[in-house]
Amino acid sequence: MKALSILFLAIAGLFNVGFAHAETLDDANRAFAGGQYHTSTLGYQAILTQNGYSAPVLFDLGNSYYREGNFAQAILAYQRARLLAPNDPDIAANLQLAQRQAGVAASDPRWSDKLTSFLSVSAWAWLACSAWALFCLCLLVRAALPQWRSPFTLVATADALILGLAIAALVVSSGQLRQAVVIDKNASALISPFPAAQTVFSPAPGETVTVQKAYNDFFLVKDNAGHSGWISKTQIAPIVPS
Repeated sequence: MKALSILFLAIAGLFNVGFAHAETLDDANRAFAGGQYHTSTLGYQAILTQNGYSAPVLFDLGNSYYREGNFAQAILAYQRARLLAPNDPDIAANLQLAQRQAGVAASDPRWSDKLTSFLSVSAWAWLACSAWALFCLCLLVRAALPQWRSPFTLVATADALILGLAIAALVVSSGQLRQAVVIDKNASALISPFPAAQTVFSPAPGETVTVQKAYNDFFLVKDNAGHSGWISKTQIAPIVPS
């Protein structure tokens, strides 16, 4: 179910690009250009609420938060934008800049992350669907036209490899469902999911953590250093919203 959620988010974001109301977007851009960053932040948020996620508007929202000095929310916006546009160099550069300003270190990408970054999650999903449709078509043609069996067997084999690669990329990308950004400057990870519990570590605002499980109003999270603890749901924001 969670894997379907990330696919829906990414595909919805793909189709929502460019559908924001021009007047609202112009107002937000004018406010940003005029240095009214809180107003532009509210404007970009309204566009996302009305039209769904898109990488360009999330990028603009990140820039607006950055100018406000709210680096944690800027990192969250850039992370969400990168999910929809993993190869955009401006998103990657601004994300790194915001992370440096927030004083949080970005984790080194794994080989699997580099694989999935070639395409967005929605693009991998479209590739998998197209490959599956072509594979079925090849099998149908092989059965209907025996004289063309050999060439269509080669095409079906190549298509099966592409399908396997796309599915593998989607499985790896599903790990992004469990990532969240710390947005509270007073966030504390506790030894147990109770407000009075002892603090294990204090993640920095803007730090990316991995959610392992939930209990009542708490998430069990793990940071890049391997520390684990329970943190209030109000102190972090999932990169892929529920």
